[in-house]
Amino acid sequence: MNAPKHILILFTFVLLICFPVCLFGQTRDTIFYLSVQNYTIDDYKASCQNWDIHVSENGALYAANNSGLLEFDGNTWHLFETPDKEIIYKVRKQNDTIYIKGEINDGYWLYNAEKNLEYHPFTDTIPTSLFLQKYHCAAYPVPEIIEQARPTVYAQTPTLNIVGTENGVFFLDKAGNILQHLSMENQLQDNFVHAICVQDETRIWLALDNGIAQVDINPEISILGRRSEVGKLINAALQDSAVYIHTNFGYFKKALWSNDAFIPVSSQEANKFLNEKILPAPYKPEKIFSDLKTLAYFNQAEYIYPTYDNMYWLIFRNEAGLFKEEGKETTLKCRLLFDNYDMNLTTRGPHFFTLNDSLYAVSTMQGVTLVNLRKLITGTLQLTMPKFRRIAYQDRSGLHYLRPDTNYIELPHRFQEVDLYVSTTVFTPNHQISYLLEGISTQWSEWQDNGKILFSQLPEGTYTLRVRKYVTRGTFPEITLTIHVLPAWYNTIWAYIIYILLLLLGIWRYLKYDQRRVKRIEQKEKERADQLEQHKQEVLRNKTLEDELVNKNNELMIQISAVARRNQAIQSFLSELDTQKEQLGDRYPNKLYKKLHGLMEEALDDKEDWLLFEAYFKNAHQHFLERLNQKYPDLTPGDLRICCLLRMNLSTKEIASLLNIGVRSVELRRYRLRKRLGLEGETNLVEFLLKL
Repeated sequence: MNAPKHILILFTFVLLICFPVCLFGQTRDTIFYLSVQNYTIDDYKASCQNWDIHVSENGALYAANNSGLLEFDGNTWHLFETPDKEIIYKVRKQNDTIYIKGEINDGYWLYNAEKNLEYHPFTDTIPTSLFLQKYHCAAYPVPEIIEQARPTVYAQTPTLNIVGTENGVFFLDKAGNILQHLSMENQLQDNFVHAICVQDETRIWLALDNGIAQVDINPEISILGRRSEVGKLINAALQDSAVYIHTNFGYFKKALWSNDAFIPVSSQEANKFLNEKILPAPYKPEKIFSDLKTLAYFNQAEYIYPTYDNMYWLIFRNEAGLFKEEGKETTLKCRLLFDNYDMNLTTRGPHFFTLNDSLYAVSTMQGVTLVNLRKLITGTLQLTMPKFRRIAYQDRSGLHYLRPDTNYIELPHRFQEVDLYVSTTVFTPNHQISYLLEGISTQWSEWQDNGKILFSQLPEGTYTLRVRKYVTRGTFPEITLTIHVLPAWYNTIWAYIIYILLLLLGIWRYLKYDQRRVKRIEQKEKERADQLEQHKQEVLRNKTLEDELVNKNNELMIQISAVARRNQAIQSFLSELDTQKEQLGDRYPNKLYKKLHGLMEEALDDKEDWLLFEAYFKNAHQHFLERLNQKYPDLTPGDLRICCLLRMNLSTKEIASLLNIGVRSVELRRYRLRKRLGLEGETNLVEFLLKL
């Protein structure tokens, strides 16, 4: 009777010991947490349905999608379509070639010099063995519950068996125990798993019917309880293997190493282990740390939380840094950028709660977060350097690609924008990058998970682009790229040479022009001097002519006066002769009278005197008679004589004396002359003749 009783007691004891292991599938020494990062169509900008997934040796992820081939370099998604835009069902990368099986055709992609993928169709069918997963069928037994979920794909790691089903993905230990089931009820965005890719022992990728999932195994940061389930963290403590928390929803606890949800507990039970409400240290960094340079931007910390061994958590924006102050020496232990895990620290209230010397509960907007300091500090630091995945610039003629495997690029002056894509690979949990363009900015940009860097219309000059990647420890890995924006064509060395040549040509042309101008001026001066000299000569000549004319007029007047006096004298003699003849009668012989009277009449009608007068007149008044004859050809010689005498401005009496006619006859001739010249009664005849 006693033996069975002892056996029953022993069985019960063993059952109690084993129950937690059966319940949780693990012990304190076998921690198993999963952290899931879901990528949706909003992230990769393609179809929701993904059929296959593959991680290459260089850290790029490739997914077979309904829209084409998806590539993820850790920061940026790129979609590559086939010429026929067909569905891709399988993808694998070997060496530098990416092979695909399409809906209709098979093909492959190769990188060109600009590191862009170019598609090439296959003439023959790709061997099916290329796309067979290592675990195409179950290589290990699975529980009935998984069989009921209809398995679709199998995979393994050195410590885990993984089964993808139509109802999520199951994680099993090598003994076949289910460690965790991920589905839409907890962290996955879709249940149907088409493909599993094992990146390494800590990370796997899932191709889902709706999206892509990255699953991290036992990460350094994980969610203990969702905000929607437990509320905002106010306090936390660890007692043995149980975590007690106080939130605005109440008090909860859970086994630290289990994947079960928090369960409510009474405040009396929880307060036995919860410390007083932890508040940040009321100190400024300069009051605690001796080397503020080591703190870098954490010297602007908004909150400081003391912890074990003279260490302090400093909070700046959405980042936490753990620093140790010992012997007036400040040391950085690690840093955490919560953006890397799609988490955000709460804006108010305490953030860090010390559970033990390596575990911390953190209050985030997503819920209660567990930070494993030992993993952060002692884990292998994956120093994958960032690199430029693609460089392209846009101008009026379109999009141009440049080689990304370089540290120097040239951009035309009139480029519109330049796009640079930085890759950090999928091998690291930290994908955030920051950049600084020296010559434009003096401040580093905010951390960003998107690898795209864009600049628009940089002025001409040379700039240095510095890009750094976030790491939890040590110096940020950094790469640089020199960007030279070419000057406008009118500001190049060749343009300046042309300017100099044009300037020299202009100077030469100007000198030639100035030389011609000087010659023209000299010529004009010479012409002006010649004209002046000619004018002087003309004036002198005119003066000489005037003097000659005056002299000739004087001679003519003298001649006329002499002839007039002579004629008057002869006329007086005739008159006296006639008087004596009348007085003497027959006593004055007729023969003598007639002879003397004839001689006097002949003297008055001396043609030689008139010819001499015409010669003198023509010499004094050149071309007058010619103009008069040309304009009035009907004038008689008598009219011409009257015109000449009138031009001499002689009186009627003088004209009558010269012509040996009476005054009445002169007036009559003047009247006839006016008629022939066509002069009106108001026109002065002498003035008219003087103007001819």
